[in-house]
Amino acid sequence: MAQESQIFDNAIIGAQTIIESGVQIGYRYHPDCGETRIGVHGIIRAGTIIYGDVIAGDYFQTGHYAVIRAMVEMGDYCTVSNHSTLEGLIRMGDGVRIMSHVYIPSRTCIGNHVFIGPGVTFLNEKYPGRIPADPSPIGATIEDEVIIGGAAVILPGVKIGKGSFIAAGTLVNKDVPAGSLVMGVPGRIQPLPDALDRPNSRTLTQQKTDLWHPETPDPQTVFWPPHLGPKPCSRYSDKT
Repeated sequence: MAQESQIFDNAIIGAQTIIESGVQIGYRYHPDCGETRIGVHGIIRAGTIIYGDVIAGDYFQTGHYAVIRAMVEMGDYCTVSNHSTLEGLIRMGDGVRIMSHVYIPSRTCIGNHVFIGPGVTFLNEKYPGRIPADPSPIGATIEDEVIIGGAAVILPGVKIGKGSFIAAGTLVNKDVPAGSLVMGVPGRIQPLPDALDRPNSRTLTQQKTDLWHPETPDPQTVFWPPHLGPKPCSRYSDKT
């Protein structure tokens, strides 16, 4: 399934990166755009569009129909899952895992070992269409070791400090000090409880493969939760 990087005339793709069919890498959004560079041991899944002027490190993974616009820089072990959009002009560190249906606008900065749950929305302009941003829109700044739960909303210009934990569904409308737990609408800030006051697990932020990667062991060996009843496929019916 891996394809040679020469088929993409505006991209340099590292060795042993798997490229599925129906992918665009180095999309020429402008006649003068630069090339895309992707590191080794990645997987780019069907439907992904990556513009020119994008840099992604080693072990980069996308889900289906991820869109990454121009001038995005990502470190190693980054993931952009199904139907998520990075609108360009974004910088991300190592080990950033973005789950499905996430929207990240331009001028957003994300640190190292950050997890962003499904359906999270970031914004970069307070009064769009009414009061011009001065001098330009500005997105959030997310420091290292942050967890953002599913369906949270992060308002423009907000800074979330190192090690903080944003609960699912929270509206973050102001800066969050390092080591905080934020819950509710609008978000209420409190110190992290001891149980959450630790770095993010590297098994989450430095995954070389995911469950559906072709190099993952046979899915029939994956534990099936008993509360779901019988396995849905006869191929697995004799496995526990």
